[in-house]
Amino acid sequence: MNAVAEAVITEERRRHGRWSVSGAYASVQGRRLPLVDISIGGFLARLPEDGGEIESPLEGRIYWKGSRELIDFPFSADIVRRLGGGKNVAAQFQALEGESIDSLLQFLSAIEAERHQRIDRLQRAAERRVLTRKLGLWSVVAGSVLAALYLVWLFGLSGH
Repeated sequence: MNAVAEAVITEERRRHGRWSVSGAYASVQGRRLPLVDISIGGFLARLPEDGGEIESPLEGRIYWKGSRELIDFPFSADIVRRLGGGKNVAAQFQALEGESIDSLLQFLSAIEAERHQRIDRLQRAAERRVLTRKLGLWSVVAGSVLAALYLVWLFGLSGH
């Protein structure tokens, strides 16, 4: 099966919206697995390159440090797929208990809030760059007009 077909099939299997995440990891079986993305139903994690194998079921904690808060919560999950030639594992959460559900929802909300803040920062930076360029252009135009007026005043219209 080619990579495009595999990606389409993978997308069709998903039942929940996914959030890309950086800086989050799952701590399982004494190892840290960096998360690629997460949803209400589970997560996709990158396996460390130390060659060790991760076995299902997974019992551990998910950790994430945002700009304003640290979130961690326990989870139980089953590995449902190995992707990328075995470099990534897709895990489906087992039934989450009340506090874990609340922590997962808080985690997803915090990821979304940080994403919005990052987009807002990038938009403000882009607006500042555009404004700076416009001010630079108008400064050149104003300087040219002033220079032309000075030359006209200095030499008059006759050019003497």
